[in-house]
Amino acid sequence: MATKIKNLEYDAQIEVGYWKHPAEQLAIPEVENGTIYTTAVYTDGSKIGDNVGAARITFENGKLVHEMKFELHGHCSNYQTKQFAILKVLEN
Repeated sequence: MATKIKNLEYDAQIEVGYWKHPAEQLAIPEVENGTIYTTAVYTDGSKIGDNVGAARITFENGKLVHEMKFELHGHCSNYQTKQFAILKVLEN
């Protein structure tokens, strides 16, 4: 599989440092039975010392329509913050 970076094409795998950031990727709409779904939801969580949090954002037709931020207890792990953010998406 070829990889293209700055208009140069490579036929081998490249180092992680040269991968495109996911935000730079083109959006691929999901199509089912001719219906195009234009909603995209992103989640993240992080922990730095006792500062622990999670967030989720929702875009519809490329416009930000919903944003939620959560401050979590310091005993939560980094993995728990990410799971919490996903859970909040599934709840709505």
